[in-house]
Amino acid sequence: MSQDELIVRRFESGDSDGVWHLHRSASQHVGVCGPEGTWEDDLRNVGAVYIGSGGDFVVAHIGPQLAAMGGLKRVDDDVAEVKRMRVDPDFQRRGLGRRVLRELESRAVALGFKWIMLDTTTIQAGAQRLYETAGYVRRKEGTLHGYAVIFYEKRLIGQDDPT
Repeated sequence: MSQDELIVRRFESGDSDGVWHLHRSASQHVGVCGPEGTWEDDLRNVGAVYIGSGGDFVVAHIGPQLAAMGGLKRVDDDVAEVKRMRVDPDFQRRGLGRRVLRELESRAVALGFKWIMLDTTTIQAGAQRLYETAGYVRRKEGTLHGYAVIFYEKRLIGQDDPT
């Protein structure tokens, strides 16, 4: 895959159905997709939940196909959370997750965040490798929505604050 085939851009309202489908299919593929529930309501209103609240949400297309996505949700003035990182199973292991993560980190720096946090399930070994090789540090383990998860954080580079 050459870089010019991949387009990464901000979410637009016309992406809603594709985002929902990608979320469900990618989640099912890794075995973390239960019945639809309120825990997915953010994906029914991406513009308000992510972009409108001071974060961002990006989609990655290869041609007309939505291949990957990820959100950046504002926690507070200094901290953003990476959410809804998904890569279409047909496009996995091509660096798309890493590309979306780098884009979200870049946008987080531009928005003034100093830290990024995220979580992933303990059964998603590929996601764990992605985050750990991108400099995320395991902070604790716990449970979310019935799944065992690992919580990560990363200090963003490019901030003026020396602390």
